[in-house]
Amino acid sequence: MQLKLIGYREWTETLGFRREHIIQQTQAELHKRIWAEFTSLDALPHQMRYDYAMVYSNNVPAESLIAKVKSIQEAAPVPVDYCIGRGRTPLEAYERCGDGSTEGGPAVVGHLDIVNSTRQTEKRGSYDIYIVVGDLLNKINSICRGLGCLSFYLGGDNIMIFLPDVEAGFQIYDQVYIDVRLGIGIAERPYQAFTKATEALDSMRRDNVVGVRILR
Repeated sequence: MQLKLIGYREWTETLGFRREHIIQQTQAELHKRIWAEFTSLDALPHQMRYDYAMVYSNNVPAESLIAKVKSIQEAAPVPVDYCIGRGRTPLEAYERCGDGSTEGGPAVVGHLDIVNSTRQTEKRGSYDIYIVVGDLLNKINSICRGLGCLSFYLGGDNIMIFLPDVEAGFQIYDQVYIDVRLGIGIAERPYQAFTKATEALDSMRRDNVVGVRILR
Protein backbone atom coordinates (compact mmCIF):
# COMPACT_ATOMS: atom_id res chain seq x y z
CA MET A 1 0.00 0.00 0.00
CA GLN A 2 1.05 3.58 -0.67
CA LEU A 3 -0.38 6.74 0.86
CA LYS A 4 -0.32 10.16 -0.76
CA LEU A 5 -1.29 13.48 0.80
CA ILE A 6 -3.16 15.39 -1.90
CA GLY A 7 -2.24 19.07 -2.17
CA TYR A 8 0.34 18.91 0.63
CA ARG A 9 2.85 21.27 -0.99
CA GLU A 10 0.11 23.79 -1.69
CA TRP A 11 -0.98 23.58 1.96
CA THR A 12 2.56 24.31 3.17
CA GLU A 13 2.66 27.43 1.00
CA THR A 14 -0.40 28.85 2.77
CA LEU A 15 1.51 28.95 6.07
CA GLY A 16 3.72 31.94 5.28
CA PHE A 17 7.50 32.12 5.37
CA ARG A 18 7.82 31.26 9.06
CA ARG A 19 6.31 27.82 8.53
CA GLU A 20 8.91 25.10 8.92
CA HIS A 21 8.24 24.47 12.61
CA ILE A 22 4.56 23.89 11.77
CA ILE A 23 5.45 21.54 8.92
CA GLN A 24 7.88 19.53 11.05
CA GLN A 25 5.39 19.14 13.90
CA THR A 26 2.66 18.08 11.48
CA GLN A 27 4.98 15.53 9.88
CA ALA A 28 5.97 14.19 13.29
CA GLU A 29 2.32 13.70 14.25
CA LEU A 30 1.59 11.95 10.95
CA HIS A 31 4.65 9.74 11.41
CA LYS A 32 3.47 8.74 14.88
CA ARG A 33 -0.08 8.04 13.70
CA ILE A 34 1.01 6.01 10.66
CA TRP A 35 3.32 3.77 12.71
CA ALA A 36 0.77 3.27 15.49
CA GLU A 37 -2.15 2.49 13.19
CA PHE A 38 -0.52 0.17 10.69
CA THR A 39 1.70 -1.81 13.07
CA SER A 40 -1.45 -2.57 15.08
CA LEU A 41 -2.41 -4.70 12.03
CA ASP A 42 1.12 -6.14 11.74
CA ALA A 43 1.65 -4.11 8.56
CA LEU A 44 4.98 -2.29 8.32
CA PRO A 45 5.01 1.39 7.28
CA HIS A 46 7.65 3.91 6.39
CA GLN A 47 7.33 7.50 5.27
CA MET A 48 9.20 8.61 2.19
CA ARG A 49 8.77 12.35 1.48
CA TYR A 50 6.36 12.78 4.40
CA ASP A 51 3.63 13.54 1.89
CA TYR A 52 4.04 9.92 0.73
CA ALA A 53 4.25 6.74 2.77
CA MET A 54 4.82 3.07 2.02
CA VAL A 55 3.08 0.27 3.92
CA TYR A 56 4.32 -3.31 3.49
CA SER A 57 1.03 -5.13 3.91
CA ASN A 58 1.30 -8.77 2.83
CA ASN A 59 -1.64 -10.81 4.13
CA VAL A 60 -3.25 -7.88 5.97
CA PRO A 61 -6.91 -7.55 4.90
CA ALA A 62 -7.41 -4.62 2.53
CA GLU A 63 -10.52 -3.44 4.37
CA SER A 64 -8.52 -3.17 7.60
CA LEU A 65 -5.84 -1.12 5.86
CA ILE A 66 -8.42 1.21 4.35
CA ALA A 67 -9.97 1.77 7.78
CA LYS A 68 -6.56 2.89 9.03
CA VAL A 69 -6.25 5.34 6.14
CA LYS A 70 -9.39 7.02 7.47
CA SER A 71 -7.69 7.37 10.85
CA ILE A 72 -4.60 8.91 9.22
CA GLN A 73 -6.90 11.40 7.51
CA GLU A 74 -7.91 12.74 10.93
CA ALA A 75 -4.31 13.87 11.57
CA ALA A 76 -3.62 15.13 8.04
CA PRO A 77 -4.14 18.74 6.94
CA VAL A 78 -5.15 17.63 3.42
CA PRO A 79 -6.97 14.63 1.87
CA VAL A 80 -5.19 11.25 1.89
CA ASP A 81 -5.31 8.98 -1.15
CA TYR A 82 -4.06 5.39 -1.33
CA CYS A 83 -3.37 2.50 -3.67
CA ILE A 84 -2.49 -1.16 -3.16
CA GLY A 85 0.14 -2.86 -5.29
CA ARG A 86 1.01 -6.47 -5.93
CA GLY A 87 4.11 -7.98 -7.50
CA ARG A 88 6.71 -10.71 -7.33
CA THR A 89 8.97 -8.41 -5.30
CA PRO A 90 8.42 -5.40 -3.00
CA LEU A 91 9.84 -3.12 -5.69
CA GLU A 92 7.48 -4.50 -8.32
CA ALA A 93 4.49 -4.11 -5.98
CA TYR A 94 5.53 -0.48 -5.42
CA GLU A 95 5.78 0.17 -9.15
CA ARG A 96 2.40 -1.47 -9.87
CA CYS A 97 0.36 0.24 -7.18
CA GLY A 98 -3.34 0.32 -8.04
CA ASP A 99 -6.24 -1.88 -6.98
CA GLY A 100 -4.11 -4.88 -6.08
CA SER A 101 -4.60 -7.59 -3.50
CA THR A 102 -2.65 -7.97 -0.26
CA GLU A 103 -2.79 -11.76 -0.39
CA GLY A 104 0.57 -13.39 -0.96
CA GLY A 105 3.42 -15.40 0.44
CA PRO A 106 5.23 -14.72 3.70
CA ALA A 107 6.82 -11.35 4.35
CA VAL A 108 10.63 -11.20 4.44
CA VAL A 109 12.20 -8.21 6.19
CA GLY A 110 15.79 -7.32 7.03
CA HIS A 111 17.07 -5.22 9.94
CA LEU A 112 20.66 -4.11 9.42
CA ASP A 113 23.11 -2.13 11.52
CA ILE A 114 26.77 -1.10 11.36
CA VAL A 115 29.22 -2.92 13.61
CA ASN A 116 30.77 -0.73 16.33
CA SER A 117 28.99 2.43 15.17
CA THR A 118 28.60 3.70 18.74
CA ARG A 119 32.36 3.57 19.26
CA GLN A 120 32.91 5.29 15.91
CA THR A 121 30.39 7.98 16.84
CA GLU A 122 32.30 8.71 20.04
CA LYS A 123 35.55 9.00 18.07
CA ARG A 124 34.38 10.83 14.96
CA GLY A 125 31.16 12.55 16.00
CA SER A 126 27.53 11.89 15.23
CA TYR A 127 27.42 13.85 11.97
CA ASP A 128 30.22 11.81 10.38
CA ILE A 129 28.42 8.56 11.18
CA TYR A 130 25.16 10.04 9.90
CA ILE A 131 26.90 10.57 6.55
CA VAL A 132 28.31 7.02 6.62
CA VAL A 133 24.83 5.59 7.19
CA GLY A 134 23.43 7.75 4.38
CA ASP A 135 26.10 6.49 1.99
CA LEU A 136 25.39 2.90 3.06
CA LEU A 137 21.66 3.38 2.48
CA ASN A 138 22.37 4.70 -1.02
CA LYS A 139 24.56 1.68 -1.71
CA ILE A 140 21.88 -0.74 -0.50
CA ASN A 141 19.21 1.00 -2.56
CA SER A 142 21.45 0.70 -5.62
CA ILE A 143 21.82 -3.05 -4.98
CA CYS A 144 18.09 -3.37 -4.34
CA ARG A 145 17.24 -2.00 -7.78
CA GLY A 146 18.58 -5.23 -9.24
CA LEU A 147 17.08 -7.50 -6.58
CA GLY A 148 13.59 -6.07 -6.19
CA CYS A 149 13.93 -4.90 -2.59
CA LEU A 150 13.33 -1.55 -0.87
CA SER A 151 15.39 -0.08 1.97
CA PHE A 152 14.69 2.69 4.48
CA TYR A 153 16.57 4.59 7.19
CA LEU A 154 15.14 4.05 10.68
CA GLY A 155 17.47 6.25 12.74
CA GLY A 156 20.77 5.67 14.50
CA ASP A 157 22.65 3.18 12.32
CA ASN A 158 19.57 1.09 11.54
CA ILE A 159 18.30 0.26 8.06
CA MET A 160 15.13 -1.69 7.28
CA ILE A 161 14.88 -3.72 4.06
CA PHE A 162 11.74 -5.15 2.44
CA LEU A 163 13.17 -8.28 0.80
CA PRO A 164 11.79 -10.53 -1.96
CA ASP A 165 13.52 -13.56 -0.41
CA VAL A 166 16.33 -14.57 1.94
CA GLU A 167 18.86 -14.89 -0.88
CA ALA A 168 18.51 -11.17 -1.63
CA GLY A 169 19.60 -10.45 1.94
CA PHE A 170 22.77 -12.48 1.49
CA GLN A 171 23.52 -10.69 -1.78
CA ILE A 172 23.19 -7.31 -0.07
CA TYR A 173 25.45 -8.43 2.77
CA ASP A 174 28.10 -9.65 0.32
CA GLN A 175 28.16 -6.34 -1.58
CA VAL A 176 28.29 -3.74 1.20
CA TYR A 177 31.70 -2.27 1.93
CA ILE A 178 31.70 -2.08 5.75
CA ASP A 179 31.06 -4.56 8.55
CA VAL A 180 27.35 -4.95 9.22
CA ARG A 181 24.97 -7.31 10.91
CA LEU A 182 21.79 -8.30 9.10
CA GLY A 183 18.90 -9.97 10.85
CA ILE A 184 16.26 -11.44 8.54
CA GLY A 185 12.77 -12.28 9.72
CA ILE A 186 10.16 -14.36 7.92
CA ALA A 187 6.49 -14.36 8.95
CA GLU A 188 2.98 -14.18 7.57
CA ARG A 189 2.72 -10.41 8.07
CA PRO A 190 5.43 -7.77 7.69
CA TYR A 191 5.67 -6.34 11.21
CA GLN A 192 5.83 -9.87 12.59
CA ALA A 193 8.73 -10.47 10.19
CA PHE A 194 10.46 -7.25 11.25
CA THR A 195 10.14 -8.24 14.91
CA LYS A 196 11.88 -11.52 14.13
CA ALA A 197 14.56 -9.67 12.16
CA THR A 198 15.22 -7.43 15.16
CA GLU A 199 15.40 -10.47 17.44
CA ALA A 200 17.94 -12.06 15.09
CA LEU A 201 19.97 -8.84 14.98
CA ASP A 202 19.96 -8.50 18.77
CA SER A 203 21.14 -12.10 19.15
CA MET A 204 24.14 -11.37 16.91
CA ARG A 205 24.96 -8.31 19.01
CA ARG A 206 24.85 -10.44 22.17
CA ASP A 207 27.02 -13.11 20.56
CA ASN A 208 29.39 -10.44 19.19
CA VAL A 209 29.28 -11.89 15.69
CA VAL A 210 29.09 -10.30 12.25
CA GLY A 211 27.02 -11.73 9.41
CA VAL A 212 23.47 -12.73 8.56
CA ARG A 213 21.06 -14.53 10.88
CA ILE A 214 17.58 -15.73 9.93
CA LEU A 215 14.60 -16.24 12.21
CA ARG A 216 11.33 -17.78 11.10
